[in-house]
Formats: sequence, structure tokens, C-alpha cells
Amino acid sequence: MIIGAGLAGLIAAHAWPKELIVEAGAGPLEQHKALLRFRSTAVSDLTGIEFKPVTVRKAIFSNNQFVAPNPMASNLYARKVVDRVVDRSIWNLDTVTRYIAPEDFYLRLIEAVGSRIAWGQKADFSKTDFGHEPIISTAPLPIVLDGAGISHDLEFERAPITVQRFRVENADVYQTIYFPDPTTSLYRASMTGDMLICEYNKNPTDHDERIAIVAMGLDLCEIEPLGTVEQRYGKIVDVNDQERKALLSRLTNDHNIFSLGRFATWRNVLLDDVVHDVAVIKRLMTAQAYDAKLIRG
Repeated sequence: MIIGAGLAGLIAAHAWPKELIVEAGAGPLEQHKALLRFRSTAVSDLTGIEFKPVTVRKAIFSNNQFVAPNPMASNLYARKVVDRVVDRSIWNLDTVTRYIAPEDFYLRLIEAVGSRIAWGQKADFSKTDFGHEPIISTAPLPIVLDGAGISHDLEFERAPITVQRFRVENADVYQTIYFPDPTTSLYRASMTGDMLICEYNKNPTDHDERIAIVAMGLDLCEIEPLGTVEQRYGKIVDVNDQERKALLSRLTNDHNIFSLGRFATWRNVLLDDVVHDVAVIKRLMTAQAYDAKLIRG
């Protein structure tokens, strides 16, 4: 069984093509409006959905001008997106090749596996134990731990992000601009073809929107707003890695729950990494089944 019909769960459903998918939500709810660029074709290869290879150019916009990477911009940006001073990708503005999922990627995934999704069913993690069929969980780790009755001392901090999307006339470029300034809630704006995607760490104001439009060299008259979405788990704060791994191991060994995806493992991974982790889980399942067979004799 697969728990969760978000992107990670729907990708997992292609790796386990016969498994039931249990989703607490009443039906499809496309919250995945943030930028979906992939560093490889791994997800495309697994799902059979074609991605478009593109060349992406990047820049930093600070104090109403473009600047080169520097410690101040990097540290301000880090505080903005993860609330601590650590190195972020803003240091690297090299032009890169990325793979773009189609705009209806989520809906295509739903269409492909929808007959296996049980909507409106909340998983009861307290009923799982070693010996049942394995469970692939993409649910947030703190929810799973609480449900399974596993106590811990970790504080799982997270913060929502707000995403706005706009259609831009006569545009076909792939660009990303980072905004480190604390005077705006805008931290990243990206052009993906004719789609402008703006991401904020707080609810945006008209001023925040204008900053993105000005930095992209666009005009209000050529932009069509497509909507605003808040993503509850937009940002997660890292926890002690040793304790995190111990809890994940306990879920697997004691409850036969295999955690998959960013929120389930509580680490900042890309969707590309989900495919790699699927292979790791399959190896663990094979080893576990072999051990169980030895025990039974």
C-alpha cells in the first residue's frame, strides 16, 4: 500500500503498479504550483511522461539591480528561505540544462493511476506492525510518528510558501532570478516558457509582485494572473540527522513502513531523488523478505 497521492506518492505508484494508494484528501487537489524543473530524466523515464530539456539561465536581483554572488546576498537569501545562514544554490549562477514537466503533470499522474486511489481515507499508522505487507508512506514524518506512537525529542519546523503564476504574452524563455533582500517576501521568480512563477515566504503584496515583473523586464499589460496557492509544507527545517535516520529505521523495522519523499523523510530532496530512493526501498524489501524466509525456515 502507498500512503499519499501527492507527487511523491504518484511517482511511487508507477514503481509499484499494483499497489493501492490511500489519500486523506477527498479528491485531486493540485497544490503543486511551485517550479517543477528536474535535473535528470529519471522521473520522466519512470512515469512515461515526456519532459522537455531546456537551457536555464540564472541571476540575483538585489537593491534594484543585478549583482554577482557574494556573502551578503547568499546569507540574506539563506535566512529568507531556511531561516539560518548556510550555503545555498544562489552561489552558482552557471547556465544549466534542466528538464521541464508539462503543466498538467500532476493531472496526468492522477489519470494514470487514479483507479487505484482510495480518496478520503486517512491512514491509521497505529495498526501497522512488522509482518504485514510493506507500506510506502509519503505522509509527513511527524504525523506518521505520532500515529505509530513513537516518541521523540525532535521539533519538526516548517513554514508555508505562497506561489503565484502568470501567463506572459509572446514569451518562451527559461530563467530564474533570486531575491535575497529582506524588504520583500519574494525569494524566487522563474520563467518557464510563457509561465512566470513567483514564490514568496509570506503572503505577497502588490509591491512584491511588481519587483518580479520589473526584474524580468516585463510589462503589466502582457501578464495574465493565473492564481495564487499556499503550500503548507513549502519549507522544512532540517533536524538532527542521526536521530532522524534512527526514527526512519524504527518505522521500517518495527512497523514495516518505508518512508519516501521530502516530507516523509524530512530532508530537502528533489523529486529526482525519489526515483533513486524507490530503488533503495525495493532492495530493503527484498532483503527483509529474505530474512523473514530464513526465520520461518
